[in-house]
Formats: sequence, structure tokens, C-alpha cells
Amino acid sequence: AIVFLMIDWREPETLFYHLAEPSAEAEAHPEHAHLCTAVAQYLAFSLIALSMPGGRSPHGQDERREAMKKLKTWAEDFETTLRSVPDSERQPPESSPGYRPKAYEDVDRSPCLRRKTRRGYAGDRHTKEQVAKDPNESSESSDDDSRRNVPSTPTPTERRTRGGNPQSQGGQGSQGTRRSKRLLEHRPRDGGERRRSKNEHRPYCTQKCLLGLVRGGVLDPGCPNVFLHGWNPSYRRHNHDGVRAESRHPINHTRFVKLLTKQLERTLDDGVTPLAQGGARGVLFKISLLAYGYTFVSKGTVRAFIEDLEHEAAVYERLRPIQGIYVPVFLGTIDLRHLNRTYYYDHRVYVVHMTFLSWGGNDLFTTENVDGGGGHLEEMTMQPLSAIHWQGVEYNDTRKENMLWNEEIKGVIIIDFERARLLTPPRRALTQLVPNKRRWTPEVVKSSELTVKSRNREEVDRAFSGDVEMVKEIYGSSSFISHT
Repeated sequence: AIVFLMIDWREPETLFYHLAEPSAEAEAHPEHAHLCTAVAQYLAFSLIALSMPGGRSPHGQDERREAMKKLKTWAEDFETTLRSVPDSERQPPESSPGYRPKAYEDVDRSPCLRRKTRRGYAGDRHTKEQVAKDPNESSESSDDDSRRNVPSTPTPTERRTRGGNPQSQGGQGSQGTRRSKRLLEHRPRDGGERRRSKNEHRPYCTQKCLLGLVRGGVLDPGCPNVFLHGWNPSYRRHNHDGVRAESRHPINHTRFVKLLTKQLERTLDDGVTPLAQGGARGVLFKISLLAYGYTFVSKGTVRAFIEDLEHEAAVYERLRPIQGIYVPVFLGTIDLRHLNRTYYYDHRVYVVHMTFLSWGGNDLFTTENVDGGGGHLEEMTMQPLSAIHWQGVEYNDTRKENMLWNEEIKGVIIIDFERARLLTPPRRALTQLVPNKRRWTPEVVKSSELTVKSRNREEVDRAFSGDVEMVKEIYGSSSFISHT
């Protein structure tokens, strides 16, 4: 048996359903049994859904939120309840006085119309009386008119499967693998008439612009959105430090995060555009802070992978000195759960955590005229990779998908650090391990520092060699210029 469900968005609190039994229907109508098969009914249902008003365009996140506010929620998991009922008790026995076998002789699946009438659409609004009086409607169909306190089957709690090792892949288990595949395979339900966002055609801010925002610097006149940030080239007043007042960012980074948080709490449609791109741990969005025009990207993830993105944020903090040069500018994170918001990206891909970054660039291997001023592509890739290691980070994810060409800096930017490992930075020994407690001499201090630096350097070199080997596989080259 198949149960088909339909929701009219003009009345989302009502659930329409239809029970279909393809085998029994095919036996009752041998003259067109092929129309009664499960495949035929699935096809018909899909065509009806696509023909509904708005069936080819998505319902916005804000519309979903407003609809959900009107709905009650299920208090129990009906799958668990069903499994607790023995098979023998799920249906009444044939000897039961109330048992009536279902007959399908009067259910006509033929596509031929018997009379000329306006063809109805699944989106047409029906009253409960019309639904009840429809002679072709199965007695098992219902609009679930019950107004009792019936509640929403919650999605079963997703267990955390991440292991303690940040770069570990083997400990994810089958649950984590399935979630990763959902993030990789699914695309936002945009259809052919995707909803327009206010930032859809707005260009991204430059690395220099967003780096100035984070560090309290000045505006970048080369940013395509500089006028939205409040830049006025004719304004001549200077601050006490000699910097023209109009060249300052209108807000600091703390204010930026607060405004963005309020905006996402208010709307997940305006200023948010899904990019139909993603990886194993996240999907990408184009985000604009509407009040000031700052435009950047966001990596959103589901609850099961929040820990991975939190680890990535820690890596970006370590890479702060090279942000905007070799890696994107890290703008912060927001947990949508604290705002009571969820971005319903696709079936079972419910984004609840967002990381915000400057736009890295285009695919390195599909961008035309990439030569970096005549430099070798392999060498250009080694430069950011070497810089990452000098900050004490083992990358562990050297793939061509993570290498972007940035026209602004005329170089390669590396992205995605969920698998990266933070190496121990060099540090000086705190105590002198000698029995007579002699004073530290310059020679002892220098010798200890060299020993610690040497050990740390060996660790970095081992980590770096692994990434170099992966780069060699990408380019198929055996000769690389070392920048270590």
C-alpha cells in the first residue's frame, strides 16, 4: 500500500491523504492495469505536484516559519508506536463484524475523461464537504479534519559520530557517511523559478575590504560594494590619526556580527542565496548584510557536523596572519538554533549552523588565463600551503576542489579546514632539568630553545611532506620548489 500526502499551502494546518493499493486496483481493472501500478501512480502524483500553483518554485524559509507557527507538534514517534503493536493486531480479523473488504471496481484510474469538465488541479482549494462528496475519492482518503492537540513527529535525534581526532574520517560511521552524502548530493529545491534574493546579483566584497572590517582598518576603494558601505570620495575631513574619516568602515566587526544575527533572526530569505554547491560537511550560501551591503559566503551545516565547523573556526583563528592572502577572511559563526531558526535546504538537510567567510575565488582548474605573472601553477599552490604550515597547521585535505584562483590577489587561496590538524607551536622549556639547580646560562637557554625548535620543525616537516605528496598527485608532477 502507498499513502500519498498533500498540503495546500493556503491551509497548511490541513493534511490530505490518499491510500492506494496498486495490486488490488490492477486486479479490479485488468483492461488498464498498467495505469494502476505503483510506478504509474507515483508518476501521476509527481505530475500533479509539479502542476500545482507554485509547484515548480520553492516556498521561502520565512513562509515556512509562518506556516509552522500555526501548526501543532506531534508528541510521540509513530514509527516507534507502530513497531510496538504486533502484526496480528494492526488490522481487524476477517471475522470481525466491522470488517469490510476494500473494493476498487468503482475507482477509475483511466486518463480518459468521461465528461467535459474543467480539469481540477491539486492546488485548487476544496472544502471539507467537497472532499467528502467526491464519488471518485477512496473511503480511505481524508483531510484529517481533527482539531485535537495532535503534535509533529520529531526527527529522530541524530547521534554525534565524530571522533576526537579532528582529521579522522574512519570514526564517522554509517550515519555520518549518509549525512555527508546528503550534503554532497542534494541541491536546494530551487526549481526553474527560484525565489529572488535581494543579494542575488550583488558582487562579493574584496578580501581587502573584509579584512579591513575585521581588523578595524579602512575601506577598500576597489571593493564593488564600497558605496553601499558608506564611502564618500568627495569628503575631505581627516581624523586625528591622519586617516580620512570617510574611508573608515561604518561599523566594527562586533557590530557587524550583531547586525547579521538580527537579520538572520528576522529573515532567511532576504540577503540569503543558496549556491547549489557544497562538500561533505557543508553547503554554501551567498550572504549580504542588507544594512551596509557587505557580501560574502557562508558554509552552513546540519547539527551532526557542527563540531567539524567549530574545529574549522579554530583553525582559521590560528591562520589569522595569512587571512585574505592565502586563505579566506574569517568573519565569524552563528548558531541558528539560538535564534530558533532552521534553514530547510533539502530533505533532511536542515542547516542550523553557519560559518561566514570572504569569497575565495573561482575553480583553479577551470579559470582561464591563470598564470600568476608567468609563475608555475604548482609553485603557486605550494605558496599558500607552505604559509599554512608555517602557522602550525597540517592541512590534510589537499584536493583540487579546495584550491581557488583569486583574481584580486592574483594567486591561489586554499579553503576547507575541517580535516586540518593544529600542530604544537614552538615554546621554551619552563624549568631546567638539572639536579644542582644552577642558574640558566645563555648557552643553556640557547641550547634548549634550539632543541624545542628542532623537534617542532621535524613535526612540521613530516606534516608538510604528506601534503606535498598529495599536491604531486593532483598535478602529476615530481618536481616542486620547496618554500619551507
